[in-house]
Formats: sequence, C-alpha cells, structure tokens
Amino acid sequence: MLKKLYFSILIVSLILPLSTIHAESKAGTLSNYFDLLASGNLESAYYLWTEECRERAGRFGIEYENIPLKIDCYSPVVKDIDLMRDYLQPPAKKTANMPLGFSSLSYSAIVSGELVEHTYYMRDIDNYFWLTFPQQYYTANWETKETKYFRIRYNSILENNLNEINLAEADKFIENTAVQLGLSNEDIKLIEQKNIEYIYCESDKQVKSITGHLVKGTYDMPSNDIISAFFPHYHEIVHLLVNYKLRKLPFYALPLLREGSAVYFGGRWGKAPKTLATIGEFLITENIVSLDSIITFSDFNKIATSNIAYSVAGLFTGYLIDKIGVDAYLKLYREFSGDLKTLMYLSADEIKQKFADTVKKKNWDDLQKDFRSYLDKLLINAQMTPGLTKGNKEIYNADGIIIRDDKGFYTFEISSQSKDTVSGNLVFDYEKALDGKNSSLFGEQYKLTKKFSGYRFGVRYDRNEVGVYDYATNHLIAKYIWSLKPVDSYFDDSEHKLYFKFKKDVLPFELNKKTDFTLLSD
Repeated sequence: MLKKLYFSILIVSLILPLSTIHAESKAGTLSNYFDLLASGNLESAYYLWTEECRERAGRFGIEYENIPLKIDCYSPVVKDIDLMRDYLQPPAKKTANMPLGFSSLSYSAIVSGELVEHTYYMRDIDNYFWLTFPQQYYTANWETKETKYFRIRYNSILENNLNEINLAEADKFIENTAVQLGLSNEDIKLIEQKNIEYIYCESDKQVKSITGHLVKGTYDMPSNDIISAFFPHYHEIVHLLVNYKLRKLPFYALPLLREGSAVYFGGRWGKAPKTLATIGEFLITENIVSLDSIITFSDFNKIATSNIAYSVAGLFTGYLIDKIGVDAYLKLYREFSGDLKTLMYLSADEIKQKFADTVKKKNWDDLQKDFRSYLDKLLINAQMTPGLTKGNKEIYNADGIIIRDDKGFYTFEISSQSKDTVSGNLVFDYEKALDGKNSSLFGEQYKLTKKFSGYRFGVRYDRNEVGVYDYATNHLIAKYIWSLKPVDSYFDDSEHKLYFKFKKDVLPFELNKKTDFTLLSD
C-alpha cells in the first residue's frame, strides 16, 4: 500500500510543484485544493485525493454532467465553483484530529445570505495530507467479506447478520436487475471484477456519522459505495445500477423517476416491490395521494420522508415501463435529468404533457385513465388477497391451521388459538445456513422475546393484517392489510377464523407435506 502511495506522490510531483501538493497544515492542503478548483486545474485537484478514493470514484465509469469533479460531487464548492470562488477563505473554521492519521475539516461560509457547510476528511500519510472519503476513517478497522459482486465492510458485531442466503440473494439481485436494465455481459463482468463497496453499518445513527444524513441507507455518488444499516439494501443498489447503465448523466434527476425506478426494481426499506405496489394502489384509489401531488421536483420532496411518495412513484415507473419498455424509460429518465435550477423550474403542466406524449395519450387526463386501468390489472393480480379458493389439495393441517394448494395459490384457513384473538407466525423452511445467525427483521418483530431459530420464512398474521416474511434477507415479500381493503372474507367474527391466500411464486420453492412448519405465538 505504501509503495503505491509513494508512486502516486511521484506521479503527482511530475504534474505539480512540490509546494502545491505538500502543505505544512491540513488547512493549507484544503486551501491548495480550493485554489486548484477555482483556477480550473481539476486534474491537479483530483490528485490531492488518495489513490484508493480515486479508484473508487472512477470504478464504474460513471460521470456527472456539469459537475467538474465527481469524486467531490457532494461539496457545495464543486457543485457551483463560480458562485463559491469568492467564499473559499478561510478553508476550514474547525479541524478535528482523529486516530490513524485522519482529520476532519469543517468548511462554512455565508453565501447570498445562506449558511453553506461541508466537512472534508483527510489522512496524513508520510507527512502528506490527502483528501479521503469519511467511510475510509469509519471502516478502517472493520471486517471485510467478499461475494461475487460485493465487498462488504462491517463491524464484527454484525458478523451473524450476514449469512450464505442473503449474500447469495444480493448477488442474484445484481444479475437479475442488470438483465432488466439491459446491462451487457461486459458490464456485469466489470462489477464482478471490481466489486461494489458495501458499507454495512450498525444503525441509522452510524449512517449519519458517515454521510451526515439520518437515513436507513444511501447510494454515495462520489464513491459509488452503498452505505446502509440494512443488508441487502436493494433500493440503493438500483440507484447505482441505473447510473452505471446511463454512464454519463446529469447529477440531478426528477425524483418521481429517480425514486420510482429504485422502488420498482428494488422496493424500499425491506419491502419488496410488489408489496409496495399494493400499498401504492390503495393510496391512489382512496385519494390519499395523487400523481399530481408528487410530479414536480419540489412537490415530491415535500413528502419524500414518507413512504406514500415512494410507493406511488414506483407504481408510475411500472406503468411507464409497461407502456414503453425499459430502454425508452431510461431515455425519458435522462431527459428529465439536468441541473438543479432547470428541474426546480419545470412546471407540472410541462411534465404532465411530456409524460402524455411519451405514452401516446392526448393529455394528462387520458394518461390518468390509462394508469387507472393499469392499477386495476395489478389489483386483480395481487400477490396476497383475502378469502379462499376451491383448492382441496391439503398441505398442512395442525395447530388450527389448514393450508391447501390450489393451482397458483396457497390458501390458508386459520382458527383462533384463544378466545380473544387470532394471531401467530407460522415459520417454515429451516436452513442450516441460518443456524446461529441473526435476522434483523425477526429481531424487530420480537425484540428479545424470541430467538431466531433458523426458519427462513414466516407467515405472520392477526385480525388486521397478514404478511409473508423472508427472515434471511429481511424482506416483506407479500402483504394484505384488512384496514386498507376491509372485507368479510378475511375474518369471520362468528367463527374466529382467518381466510387468505397468496400466489405460489411469492416463494422460491413449492410447499408440500414434507415442509417443516413451526407455529410461533405472536
């Protein structure tokens, strides 16, 4: 590693005077960096970052238009150097020393009456101060685990959260989504060769320490890293894959499409795409949220902290892809990308007409009628619904639960285990690979009241809702909520029975009489 750094210093010294790359203080290095940005000497500024950061930033060939330096694309200085050039001194008003030669430097300035802040990280290597990513400091002593497509960095406390199944499913997700997006075999081979860096954090707070944002996870655009307290975080992986497919694109994209694509292909926060589609359909049908309310850049962001914007955006992306195909959708995605000011000033009417033209409808009203028809088809083909079918091939009959196979469905008839309620969790598919492992989803559901025992799936139910959960990957893969669609066919109050069914393709295998089931009290 040190030999590589010495070599990098030698190369940089051929490009820059030694006095430019060597500073007596960290603030001096940052001042040099700002001077290089302001003068347009981007190549020299780029070489003030560590070699590893440079490799990570360029790993997949992604470039952002109108952003002069991708490796620092979150910095307000880089985003608008013309505005910021007169506000770059002093470079850092606060410096903090940290272990292993790392330091943080806090830049701040009042620009046009607004406070602008950004934190830079540096590392002292042989008395040279190099700019680096914050995750390099936070993960310096973490463990590393590699799969076919990922290099996962994690604290040893999370060792038991990683298992053979969720690692394999993460790799499978890359392959499946790459095909859906139209990535070439060469593109996929490059991911296999280089790997996606996955920073697996202990908590949302740790994500905030690294990124500055209190979120479950994020796709870090400067480094191409996925930084998340959730594994595998498909939603954020999709953001990376979409950018990888487009390669050179504007930094900003219309949120309706940016988040819609990530939800459509990857779900969100452990909820599978089709599960969110069911929720989105209800939100639209009941007029809780409309496409009109999230169509512009600012309108979407007003409610972006809630799931309602995301689930509806995912539905609309599904509609567009159903109408025009993935390639045309990605072309539209690029057309609705650009600089922030342009996107902010796009009117709702402009956006609506563009969408209508794209799907060959006269106007927005015609598009919405067609969208409603698309939702009706989704409702008919819902993965989990109340009531029974006529299936009579019995798979399981114990503990007051009868499961039958009816062609494309598994039907459940569940009798009350107590006088007051009907609730429980029928877990199944014991996996040796999960023995002794943890499931963050199971832990959230049961806290410390029950220990995860290695059953991959569970059908957890009560009078209000039922869901199918994958405890290996920590995902909800099918859901019915009675309060969203109240019908008598779900719960028979007189007999204290639940009736529901879900499609067989919800599971990766078929249930049969040899399946190992165990009922957990809820």
